[in-house]
Amino acid sequence: MYSKRTWLNRNDSPSTGSVVAYDGTNKYGDGEYRSTFLKIYDCFESVKLHKADYDTMDDFIDKLKLLKNDIEAFIAYLEENKDEEV
Repeated sequence: MYSKRTWLNRNDSPSTGSVVAYDGTNKYGDGEYRSTFLKIYDCFESVKLHKADYDTMDDFIDKLKLLKNDIEAFIAYLEENKDEEV
């Protein structure tokens, strides 16, 4: 099982941004199933990326890698242009 929460804001911030990454077995009714997801929260909004039943684990990993690449590219852009007026 993997379960991790990371707070995204400084300790003195009133915002409640966090990321939760989870992979584990959950019980539902009489059965068990594997639940795998990444959930991103910021105040009252959230997005949850989950491995659907029809996805392979490789499909889900590829989805997360695409997200990581876009986040890294956006960070690089913002760092290079942080002082520019939009």
